[in-house]
Amino acid sequence: MTSQDHPPAPVPGIAPAEFLRALTTRTAVRAYTDTSITLETVNALLEGMQAAPSAGNTQAWSFIVIREPRNIRRLRAFAPGVIGHPALVVLACSDDSRGPEYPSEKQVRTLCVAMAVQNLLLTAHAHGLGACPVHSFAPEPLRLLFDLPPYLQPVLLVPIGIPAHQRSPSSRRASDEVISYETHGQREPVSHGAPRGATTT
Repeated sequence: MTSQDHPPAPVPGIAPAEFLRALTTRTAVRAYTDTSITLETVNALLEGMQAAPSAGNTQAWSFIVIREPRNIRRLRAFAPGVIGHPALVVLACSDDSRGPEYPSEKQVRTLCVAMAVQNLLLTAHAHGLGACPVHSFAPEPLRLLFDLPPYLQPVLLVPIGIPAHQRSPSSRRASDEVISYETHGQREPVSHGAPRGATTT
């Protein structure tokens, strides 16, 4: 075993197997009970969301937490992708006022928002909540409803609530269809340091 082969130490207090189980058991939830979610839990969700990585640590995002039933009803009128009656909805926006201004940066900011939303989905799942990212909405009515300034661009809606019923994770493509090693189409890992094209036993 070389110095590069030593397994890394796990993060204290986090069992890797349990963390992986949280990742692999998350699924989209679109039906919720009418139970509300405490502000303490909401704050925990937002803390997890804001821990996401961002390009150059610019954190070029902004989030609107919508909890009032009246506001959720108004939102649903312009967001057909929001199904059921969630306890809250997070409107995730990119912030054009942060970071360099060149064409590709818009896409980068959108990707950063998507990473934050993934953190939110996982944190919700870890708290026993269901959530689903939604891109089916009319941006301009939402901009008016929630007083968004011109530099904030709506990217995703995330309805969150207590699941009305249990759901199993959706099926995933087989690893040998989507994962290659070193070069595209190489489906098996080669020994560390082995030259390209060499066979292993």
